[in-house]
Formats: sequence, C-alpha cells, structure tokens
Amino acid sequence: MFAAILWDMDGTLVDTEHLVWEVVRSAFQEAAGIALPDDLFSRLIGQSEADFYRGMAQLYSLGEADVSRIRDAFNRDYLPRLARVAPLPGAVQRVREFAAKAPQALVTGSTSAQAGTVLAALKLADAFRHVVACDTYSRGKPDPEPFLAAAQRLGVDPSRCVAIEDSPSGVTAARRAGVKVVGIHEGNRGKYDISHADLELTSLLDLSWERLLTLL
Repeated sequence: MFAAILWDMDGTLVDTEHLVWEVVRSAFQEAAGIALPDDLFSRLIGQSEADFYRGMAQLYSLGEADVSRIRDAFNRDYLPRLARVAPLPGAVQRVREFAAKAPQALVTGSTSAQAGTVLAALKLADAFRHVVACDTYSRGKPDPEPFLAAAQRLGVDPSRCVAIEDSPSGVTAARRAGVKVVGIHEGNRGKYDISHADLELTSLLDLSWERLLTLL
C-alpha cells in the first residue's frame, strides 16, 4: 500500500496549458507593453508561477513594480476563468477513488489561491489533506522540494509515495524526491517526453488502483 498520493494540478487534473499562456500574454502586453513570442511557451511548461516571474524578470529586465503590475493583470483575468475550468477525463473519479485508499496532497506550481479556485470548481477540496503551492516553498519543480514538503506534511516517507504528473519537470522533481511517478499525457497532448516516469499512460482513464500498486 502506498502511504500517500501526490497529485500535480495543471495538465493533470485540469487543462490550463493554453488558458495560462493566453492570459500571460495579455497581461504582459497590457501591463508592460511586451509581446511574448510563441516559442517561449514550450520553455515554460512545468515551472512554478514564482519561478516563472523570476525568470521573466531577468529575461526582460523587469523591476518589482513591473512584475507587480503584470501579476495584478494576470490574476484579475485568470482566477475568474479558472473558476470555470473543466476537469481532464478521469480526474475527479480517480481523485475520489484514491482518496478512499490513501491520504492525498496537491503539489502544484500554481499559487494557493489558484489551487483553491480549481479545487472548489471541481468540488475536490475535501479529497486533499494538504495543498503544497508555489507560495509555500522556495524552489519549484524540477527541484524535489515541493514533493519532499508534501511528504513531510503528511508525515510519510517519500519512498512510500506515488506522484501523478504530466510535465517533464514534475516527473524529474518527484524522482529526485525518491517518489514513484505516474506520467499522464492527456493534459500535455502527448507533446512532452515523460518517459522517465515509472509508469507512462495516455489518460487517467487508463489508471486504476491495482495498476498503481504494481509500482510498489
């Protein structure tokens, strides 16, 4: 039996990939007059929001006031749209099913406010003992800190946890933490190499508790 299940959110439970990029581009244009190039998008996948803003501040020589204006514009538009986000196939069913088997934590590169908005929209807040969001740790994925923090909060050994992820950086972070990883392609549309996961599946619909236990 696994001691805990550690779920990623964006691209695993909900399809926010293109929504995030659309709102980010609009916020940078509105607040800083910066038109973000299309090829930047693929380099940002799997980053925490905090790491994203730090990287963009360096890339575009942005000051704190610039970043604050961009954040405000982004949050103004993103949170209301996030409240209407639909779950990816199998997400609600698997979270509910696994919550009856083991304690769960959400381990996300989004903020606590964004995670709370999604869990409320999906009516899944009660399925997670803890939410480990980017405003609660200092180093985001692919660093192992978020997963180690989740295991610590749950009071379990990371080696007895399994993570469910969709991004290469998320899979790397979990493996560095000593956590078994299931890689799911549904949210990333099969575009990313997550072959370093312990189990690689097309969709959460293909995942069962019995299949999860084969990783033990």
